[in-house]
Amino acid sequence: MIKIICDSTLSIPKDMIEKYDISIVSLKINWSNGEYIESTPDTYQEFYDKLISTQEIPKTTQPSTQEFADVYQKVVDDGNEAIVFCIGSVLSGTSNGATTALSLVDGASEKITVIDTQSCSQMGLAIVEEAIKDIENGLSREEVVKNVNENIKKVEICFCPDSLEYLKRGGRLSRVSATIGEILKIKPILSFRENTLVCVRKVLGVAKSIPYLVNRIPETAKKIYACCAAGSKHFDALKQKIKERFPNRTIFEGLICPVVTSHVGPAVGVAWME
Repeated sequence: MIKIICDSTLSIPKDMIEKYDISIVSLKINWSNGEYIESTPDTYQEFYDKLISTQEIPKTTQPSTQEFADVYQKVVDDGNEAIVFCIGSVLSGTSNGATTALSLVDGASEKITVIDTQSCSQMGLAIVEEAIKDIENGLSREEVVKNVNENIKKVEICFCPDSLEYLKRGGRLSRVSATIGEILKIKPILSFRENTLVCVRKVLGVAKSIPYLVNRIPETAKKIYACCAAGSKHFDALKQKIKERFPNRTIFEGLICPVVTSHVGPAVGVAWME
């Protein structure tokens, strides 16, 4: 049997975890007065509430190699194989840790494949969903991994933060640039695809970002997600615009994981698989 192991940043819903017996290895977010262990989307609100109510900059921490090794040991002991899905390596060293952990368990390297999904949140979720379909269709681990590597090229997430404050706090945007941006109401639209994070456009206000975000979605998209972080007030408007453009499509809603949200704050976005 091929088991699925994911790190927590891929925003795997609780019911999906239970249905497919998926193992989750959690990243952590540290505050001065405690630790938040990233889990499933239904638990994100606790983190969101704390993030927007404090000026403190949280610190994210990847899982230890032993945490991965403990999960691998059970896979090997049960005589199974596994595929491990991790957040993009440009965002975190989690996939490196997951790979290192293979050497801690006898036989793990022959039974388990670690994937750097080059993605996060709903991008990664879409990749995992397709892998599960392949497993259910009887494909071998090698065949599933081959398809996963192709699907990595087909996913993208594009989002716009409500405020530049969180990028400034984390040092990803200078104070001068952030101040000028807030005065002029300039917002960056950020795209993440194949481990590359870029600013694809700057707009005057989040409201003006919504048409651009929706138009980024290709007509050929196989799956479409409307994404929200920390209760962005623009989420309803985004969903409405997506439904207007794709009236006959199922639009999935997703919450952006706390690890990513800790860097951008409240935001709206779209994700898709071509």
